Amino acid sequence: MSHNPEVKMQSELAPAVQADIIADIARCIKATNSLTILTHQQPDGDAVGSSLGLRLALVKLGKQVQVACPNPVPDKYQFLPEAETILTEVSGQPQVVVAVDADNWSRLGGLEAVIQDANTTILIDHHATNAGGADLDYIDPTAAASAVQIYHLLLALDVVPDADIATCLYCGLATDTGFFTFENTTPEALWIAAELVAAGANPHQIAQQVATRLSLAAAILRGRALASLQTAADGRLVYATLTPRDFALAGADQADTEGIIDTLKSVAGAEVMVLFKADSSGCCHISLRSPSLDVARIAAQLGGGGHQAAAGAEVAGSLPTVTVKVINSIQQALNGKA
Repeated sequence: MSHNPEVKMQSELAPAVQADIIADIARCIKATNSLTILTHQQPDGDAVGSSLGLRLALVKLGKQVQVACPNPVPDKYQFLPEAETILTEVSGQPQVVVAVDADNWSRLGGLEAVIQDANTTILIDHHATNAGGADLDYIDPTAAASAVQIYHLLLALDVVPDADIATCLYCGLATDTGFFTFENTTPEALWIAAELVAAGANPHQIAQQVATRLSLAAAILRGRALASLQTAADGRLVYATLTPRDFALAGADQADTEGIIDTLKSVAGAEVMVLFKADSSGCCHISLRSPSLDVARIAAQLGGGGHQAAAGAEVAGSLPTVTVKVINSIQQALNGKA
């Protein structure tokens, strides 16, 4: 496959402001024999794909690498190369830990203590609300996905992506951009996607595995969410709720909610979309989307974070109480925006 040299040059240039930290992380990795990669709970395609892509690259460099996530890899991402190597617990006493796609330490769930005990910590994330806190922070809100940041890091490590690495990173990039339909689909994202396809990623197969197929449980859960749909603020706000009973009747879990919030974006006239997901522990998981309102600010007020157009939070409390609190907060924000 031939490339336009100018496009290839662009795709190989990390943002200038981040070049120094990328170089520092590359030097740290090269000087380390063993690393542990962590990613956030309820992992999405970017969390899984970026972590696996980095792991495969470091193994090519002769490193010993383990990847851990608080939750098992969702079924839809089990097709990714070596997805079975992702652990739910960390073995040993890691000295160098790389956190990927975690917008704050609490998102690491029970693995947060691993960060506290490590000698050296590295953070690679693209959420604008991330305040950092590692020894080496590579936070780039302009990156469409953490997979983009991993791609730039691999260039600094002189690792040429093979088909397996490309598949993992493409999955991360494609899922975080809604398969290149979301607002964060930048020229850089498309350039890197082209490089990954040239390296062996198969867009059709990845889309078939991730975007166009639902398990029966996920399909039933999506139906229950849509059946709960309500509006507020004269239709500018659309929200849906899922209770523990919904999950039980569908035979689903939190991983099966992925994609539901994006379905709500298709409702005409809606400016803000919210999905409330209650669990049996008394916690409510909230996903927010908006093309015009800064939902990251709202999520931050709730103890969460994310991007201006896509954010989330976890709030302790009953579903009705949390729903009223969040809906009122969003309505106030919309009134201020009007």
